[in-house]
Parts: sequence; C-alpha cells; structure tokens
Amino acid sequence: MNTEIELKLRMKPDELGRLRRHPALRPLRLASSRTRKLHNVYFDTEDLALRKNRMALRVRHVGRQRIQTLKAPDAGANGAAHHFIEWESAIDGDQPVLAEIADPAVREALPDEAELRQAFVSDISRSTVPLVMRDSKIELALDTGEIATVNGSEPVCEAELELKSGRPARLYELALQLHEDVPFTVEYRSKAARGYYLLTGAEPGASKAAPLDLDADLGAWEAFVVIARQCLQHLRANEDCARLGKDPEGVHQLRVGIRRLRAAFSLFGAVLPAEHHRHFVEELRWAQQSFGPARDWDVFIGETLEPLAHRLPEQDTLVRLIHAASEARDAAYRQVTATLNERRYTRLQLQLDLWLESGADHVGGAIENPPWLRPVGAVAREVLAARHRRLRKLAKNFPMLSDEGRHRLRINAKKARYAAEFFRTLFPRKQAQRYARALAEMQDCLGSMNDAVVGHALVEKLTQDDDSFGRATDMLAGWHAARIAGDMPRAAEMSRKIVKIERFWETA
Repeated sequence: MNTEIELKLRMKPDELGRLRRHPALRPLRLASSRTRKLHNVYFDTEDLALRKNRMALRVRHVGRQRIQTLKAPDAGANGAAHHFIEWESAIDGDQPVLAEIADPAVREALPDEAELRQAFVSDISRSTVPLVMRDSKIELALDTGEIATVNGSEPVCEAELELKSGRPARLYELALQLHEDVPFTVEYRSKAARGYYLLTGAEPGASKAAPLDLDADLGAWEAFVVIARQCLQHLRANEDCARLGKDPEGVHQLRVGIRRLRAAFSLFGAVLPAEHHRHFVEELRWAQQSFGPARDWDVFIGETLEPLAHRLPEQDTLVRLIHAASEARDAAYRQVTATLNERRYTRLQLQLDLWLESGADHVGGAIENPPWLRPVGAVAREVLAARHRRLRKLAKNFPMLSDEGRHRLRINAKKARYAAEFFRTLFPRKQAQRYARALAEMQDCLGSMNDAVVGHALVEKLTQDDDSFGRATDMLAGWHAARIAGDMPRAAEMSRKIVKIERFWETA
C-alpha cells in the first residue's frame, strides 16, 4: 500500500509545451525525460459498486507489462492536491486479480471478480521528468491523450506534479513558479472520475458544505486550517457545476464557499498575521464580487420575473423583460467562467494551499507567545460573543432599520451563523444547532427582502434606456414592495427571538 500525492494542472496543448521548456525546471532536473504509452482499462460492476465506494480499479498496459492499481481517496487529506491510498501489483493477463491486493480488509470490501467488467479506457502519452526541490523529490508528468467510454470521449491535456518524497508544500511552490509564465487551472477530478462522468452521462452537480467537526484540543491556527480547507473543498466541489451554467445552485454554492472562507478569516482575524489576512481577504472579495452578478440574475429571473409572468401570462412586456434579463444572466455566467479560468483565481487557490500547508511557524515567524497557538475554545467564545453583540444591537432596533440597515443585519446574521456552525462541536450541540437554525431562518427572511431590493435595482438597469417596459416596471415595483411588506412581520419576530436567544457558548 502506498500513499499518492499529486497536483494536476489542466492546460491547453501549446501551454503544455511551454511548461516542458520552463526555465524553472532546468536546475531541478535529476535526469532526462522519459516518454511512455499508457493504455489503462478501468473495471467496475454493472451497478458501479466501486464508484459508489469512491474507488477506482484499473489494469495498465505498458508494453507487455500489466500493472493492477486500486485507488481510494485518503479521507484525512485536504488541499488541491489529490491524495490517494493505492494498492499496486504486477499481474499476468488483462483481467483484474483481486487476490494480489495485500490488505485482506480491502479485499473483503470489493465485489467478486466475476462481477467486474470493463467500464472505460484511457490512452495516454506520458513524459516524465524526475525533479528535486530542496528537501523534496517530485515527478513531473506531462499527459496527453483521451478518456473513452461507450457514451463518448474527452481529451486529456495536463501536467501532474507527484510528490515522491518530502513536503507537499513543495508541489504548490513549484506550481506557483510555473504559473508565473504558463497559464493553467487546477484539475480537481481524477481521470477515473472524468471517465465515470462520461460513462454515466451525468453532469457536475451542486454540492453543499459537509458538516465540520472541530477538536477542542486544537490550537487556533490548527482549527483555522481545518475550517479553511473545508471551505476550499466546498467551493472547489462547485466549480464544474458553475462553469456549466445550467444549475443556479452551482454558482450559489460556489459563492457560499467563498463567503464561509471570508467569514473564517474574519473570525480568526485577531490571531492571523496581518499581511496574510489582508491579502487573502482582498482576493476573496474580488472572487465573490466576480461571481455575484450571475447569482443576482438567477434569483431575479427565477423568483420574481418567471413567477410574475406565470400569474400574468397576458403581459407581453414581462416576456420581453425575461428575455433581456436572460441575456444579462448569460453575460454574467461568461464572467463566472472567465474568473474560474483567470490566472488570478488559480494563483489565489495555490497560495492559500501553500500557506495552509506550511504551518503556523511559517505564517508569522518566530515570536513569543504567538496568538495562533491559543486554544480554539477560548478564541471561539470571544468571536461568538462579539458577533452576537453586533447582531443583537441591530436586531433590537429592527423597526427603525432602513433597507441598508436590514442588509447589515442579514450580513451579521450570516457571519454569526457561520461562526456557530464552525464551532458547534466545541459546545453543547443542541443549543448550538438551535442557535444556528434561528439565524438561518432570519437569514432566509432577510435574504428574501434583500432580493427584492436587488431586483428593483436590476429592473432599473434593464429598463433605463427603454420606455416600452413602463407597465412591467410598475408591476415589478409593486411586486417588490409587497414582498418586503409580507416578509416584515416575520423578520421582526425573528429579530425579537434573536435578542432573547440562549448564548450557547456561555453554557459550556
């Protein structure tokens, strides 16, 4: 059994050639490159039992050799790099021989050999170069070829940086050096995962954040790393869905991932080095703003224009307005794709991974009693109390709040909710969950009111140069006003509830 750690970099064919000749690689080379043809046959059962268990089984043909590899994700790993536990062995013949897998517990979890059949294949031309980067050995692999299934094929053009020994941080350091001259994006899907997508015809879907479980014994920096990595995993899981642009939930969850990560930086601001904090907060704000218009148009069309047009089918101006809004949404989604492909976005993610991987000593240097070593429980109590004070002050004054004030209340409710979700396992869980649910209800109610305000601004943007939308504009103004008025009593009730709610961090 081995652990494989690799970083995949997706790029265009001409960029792969530029990367091969990159001057940063010359002093790192241990030997000349070697090129091989790899024919990989992936096996699974008819009902894809291996895929359901997040495993991949292949037999690789390298000349006359046959190499069987079973891969499973390393559950404890994080970051952009792929972490796999793999069982590899030479076999005779083209069919899997599960008896060659040394771990009996793993063999027990696998289906019978008789149930296995070819699922898909990949044909790859791979050039490998051994590198040494200070204390670490890395293999650079340049892959071109194709993944093919009965339902279609997909080209492959990527570089892999595989850690042979040493520190995972070196993968990110080298990738950042290469990225200065060669544009690429990080590929988070393995070739097996891409093959399964092709085989099943499934499209990437949206993914919500997984529950977070913090250990009370962690220091503040360690806890921040756990939270930040989970937020990164959340946003990365939604990139492909957002690129596709068919499911509004994809870009929504992408933005939620960024908001949660920004909230983590805000919550731990007092214990993080100021320079790193400032840089990453600025870059994350840029990313969130780039994805914002797509979400605004999705909500406006799906929750205002289309319902109103359904109620008033005789209003042709609403149909024209939906068409104009859809064109604006399409442009916003092109911006989403452009941002995901932008070098600044890739650089942000690699820098974050490098920083999180490098450890607390790296982030702030050697100082006496560094704040990032404080127990996470103490930090959690402070930030939860501070967030609640701001939230409670606004909630007490809810009847006097303007649109802008209600927006501030919503943002504070969102940040307090993220804090409660991050730290819930450090305190009595029922009370923490009750608090988070109350904030979620308030956030939804205030979000509905804010959507109406944003929608009104979008109407003005669409109709400012076209007087023919006058009737539709009046109807939408009334719709938005009614929506805000309808949500107001519930929002007031939720505000009173938040003022009196139990502070779970004080009961532990």
